[in-house]
Amino acid sequence: MPQVPNERAAATGIPGVTIARLSSQHIDLVEPLWRSLLDHIRDLGSVVPVVPHSESWPRYRAQCEELLGDGESFGLGAFRGGELIGYATVRIAPPDPVWAMGPHYVELAALSVAPGERERGVGTALFDAVERVLATLGLEELVIGVDSVNERARRFYERRGFTIGYHLMHSRLGASAGAAASPAAAADESPETAAHGDA
Repeated sequence: MPQVPNERAAATGIPGVTIARLSSQHIDLVEPLWRSLLDHIRDLGSVVPVVPHSESWPRYRAQCEELLGDGESFGLGAFRGGELIGYATVRIAPPDPVWAMGPHYVELAALSVAPGERERGVGTALFDAVERVLATLGLEELVIGVDSVNERARRFYERRGFTIGYHLMHSRLGASAGAAASPAAAADESPETAAHGDA
């Protein structure tokens, strides 16, 4: 994994901001940004319930330690002075058994910008840096999960060339038990095809 150099964000029109590789020493700086991301998703009215921060952060912190320490995945931080104002993490895993995405499955695991720094190009600068690192590694494909109610994020990624390729559907089992499926729908549906959303 090549070392990600510091980059003066003046090149992207953000004076005083640098982007640098994150290490495990930066994890606790991520907590306020993770909290603001959870709050944002909750305020948007996410279909899937959001875990309370007191429970979410210990789980996410452990995931960050694993991601930043696995030798392949990486994180980038946007700093203004010594303050972390945004970050992005990318998970690089073995190839997926279903989706043909080359020698690795590459996912943008998170991208968050501090509320007071949004709409200033910080997210764009971070994503540009992510793309540069992936290009250096010879990786050409990337997947991103976006909450269905987060229209602004969806438009941002669509402008970057992303299209919807897979829907993660959510339900509380039994919630629709009283709604009988039509005979045609029942005939068209099978567990074998529904497993990958092909029903």
